Amino acid sequence: MELFFAKYHGLGNDFIIVEAEEIQTFDSEKLAKTLCNRRTGIGADGLIVIKYDPRPEMVFYNSDGSSATMCGNGIRCLANYLYLSGVTDKEYIIKTGAGDMRIEVVSEEPFLVRINMGSPDFTPENIPVVTDKETFINQPFTVGNDTFSVSSVFIGTAHAVVFVDDLDKINIKKTGDAICHHPLFPNRANVNFTQIIDENTLRVRTFERGVGPTLACGSGSCAAAVISHKLGFTGEKVEVQLTLGSLQIEVGGTVYMTGTATKVYDGNIPISNL
Repeated sequence: MELFFAKYHGLGNDFIIVEAEEIQTFDSEKLAKTLCNRRTGIGADGLIVIKYDPRPEMVFYNSDGSSATMCGNGIRCLANYLYLSGVTDKEYIIKTGAGDMRIEVVSEEPFLVRINMGSPDFTPENIPVVTDKETFINQPFTVGNDTFSVSSVFIGTAHAVVFVDDLDKINIKKTGDAICHHPLFPNRANVNFTQIIDENTLRVRTFERGVGPTLACGSGSCAAAVISHKLGFTGEKVEVQLTLGSLQIEVGGTVYMTGTATKVYDGNIPISNL
């Protein structure tokens, strides 16, 4: 017997998508680690399990088997999967652990969607981040011999935004891992290193909890835009430049993300391998 899967990527952040009814006999966390392994499995940054109850629901696992409430690039990939499968129209809702996400298909070729990501939450206990302050914004944070300005926000999942002068001089893996696993973040956090280009443009590189450095992070790009705007560095609409392309982010009471998603291939993997 074989398990059907689909592989998609959002600006290089890649995911395996499977139907929930096909994996009922599997331990989902173990399955995520097995399928996402880049040497012995299919290889991906995360596993998306799609349920229907009756509308689509995304259940997300990082490549280390840990779960996350939402993934910005992942939900764009799932939107493409659903659209190509004929499940949805051009406007629909996907249920996630972070709430309902409203999807609007902007174009089919290339596949481009605009997603209502909800409102950012700065409440420390909701992120969570350990602090006695009302919010954790623009706080000094020392890693080794370097001190950074760090802010935290929940938007889809927990994020730390770290402003740097030059992204190319940052060791994303080493510094990101130190911040992600710091006691300040009891449940860990995605760490988004952010360079301000101008009032309309940011560069972002992300260390994702449960994965490590990734080529893109959709909700992390939203977090960077939200914090940059809150501190007066950028306006309400920004282009976030990532390794393989850009996302358009609109901030305000509600955050919107517009970006692409690309199908890589469909396939089947023997269940005996799992």
